[in-house]
Amino acid sequence: MLNLVMRNSGFLKTAAALAAAAGMLLCGCDSEKPEVTEADNTQEISGAPIIVDDPEAELSEYPVTINDAVIRSSPEKVICLSSGLTEMIYELGYGDRLTGRGSYCDYPEAAAALDDYGKPASPDLDAILAASPDLLITATSIPGKDVSALNDAGITVLYISAPRSVEEFGRIYCALGMVFEGLFEGEEAGNKVFSGIITKINSCDYHYGRFIYVTEGGAIAGGDTFESSVLSILGENIAKDAQGYTFDKKLLADDQPDVIILNSDVPESEVLSDGVLGSLDAALNGRIIVVSNSYFESPSGRITGLLEELSEGRE
Repeated sequence: MLNLVMRNSGFLKTAAALAAAAGMLLCGCDSEKPEVTEADNTQEISGAPIIVDDPEAELSEYPVTINDAVIRSSPEKVICLSSGLTEMIYELGYGDRLTGRGSYCDYPEAAAALDDYGKPASPDLDAILAASPDLLITATSIPGKDVSALNDAGITVLYISAPRSVEEFGRIYCALGMVFEGLFEGEEAGNKVFSGIITKINSCDYHYGRFIYVTEGGAIAGGDTFESSVLSILGENIAKDAQGYTFDKKLLADDQPDVIILNSDVPESEVLSDGVLGSLDAALNGRIIVVSNSYFESPSGRITGLLEELSEGRE
C-alpha cells in the first residue's frame, strides 16, 4: 500500500498522470486527473505515506521522507529484505547499490549472489548491524526495538508494504526512484519503468469475461486485493464488492463465473472436490486456468509474464 502526500507541484502533476494511467488500465476508459488544491498544493492518495515536509524541498532533491524514514542523500549501501522490492530496484537500475538481500530474494541472478541477511519476518539483526548499510528496505514489519537498534547504529529503516492495486504498484516504483535519485529525477525514473509495464499490459487484446480468483484454502479474492486489481484488466471479478478474501462462495450458485483463475499453490483437485466450486460450470467444463502465485506474492515488472500465462490458458 502506498500513499503519496507531496508538497511540490511538479511531482503532483506526474503523480496525477500516473493515477490517471492506472485508472484507464482498470476501467478501459479515460479517467480525469485527481484534483489538486492550489491553496496548499497538497494531494493525498490512499496507501502508505510519502511525505516531503521540508520547506526547501521544492529547491532540492533531498531530503525525501518516505513512511517516516528520512532519506537525506542517495544511499550507497542498501540491504533489501523483500523479493519484490529487490527486483524493482534492479529494474530501476540501482542494483549496484544493493549489498545484501533477504532469504527469498533469488531474482535476478545478481541478487541471489548477494549476502543473505535472513527472512523478512526474522532478519539477522546482528549481521545487519555488522554490515552497517546506509539503508534497510523491507515490506515486512520489524519489531520496534530492532528498528531502534538499527537507527541508533545510523541505519535508516524504510518500510514499504505490498501494493493493493495497480496504481499503488506504480507508486512504489516512484518511491524507490526517490530513494536513490531524490525527488525529481527519482520520480521520473519510477514513472519511466512503470510506463513500460503499462504499455505491455495494454498490449493484451483478449478478455476473460467474468472470473473468480481462487487462492489458498479455497478463498476468493475480493475487489480490494492486488490480485483482483491486476486480473480486472482482463475481465470482471464477480467478487469485486467483497473485501479481502471474505467472499461467500455460496453466492456463485446463482452468479457463475465464465472462468476460474487459480493460484498455482492450490491443487486443481482441491477446487474440483470443493462442494461449491467443483459444481460450477467453469469447473465441470475445464475452464480453470492456473497462474503462478509469484506474480502476486512478489510484485515486480515480471507481472507482465502473467499475460502470457493467461493467453496460453485461453487457447
